[in-house]
Amino acid sequence: MKLRNRKHLVVTDTDYGAVLLDTKSGEYWQLNPPGAVIVQTLLDGEGPDEAIQRVTGRVDGGTERATADVHALIEAMRSAGVVEK
Repeated sequence: MKLRNRKHLVVTDTDYGAVLLDTKSGEYWQLNPPGAVIVQTLLDGEGPDEAIQRVTGRVDGGTERATADVHALIEAMRSAGVVEK
């Protein structure tokens, strides 16, 4: 898995998580704290498994919830054209 236009993606932390901005397209996503961790993990060049590990313990429901959240966000980003396999 790879982030498309990675050099154009900027993450800015906020009081409520983060905002991901694609400076090329102008699209942006508001992320809750676990979403911010997921996106930063992907920007660091890591994959879904590493994101799940980083999110586990930050969400109620542990590993099962973290796994669902990571895959849901990745799929949403894939649908938006930000993530490619």
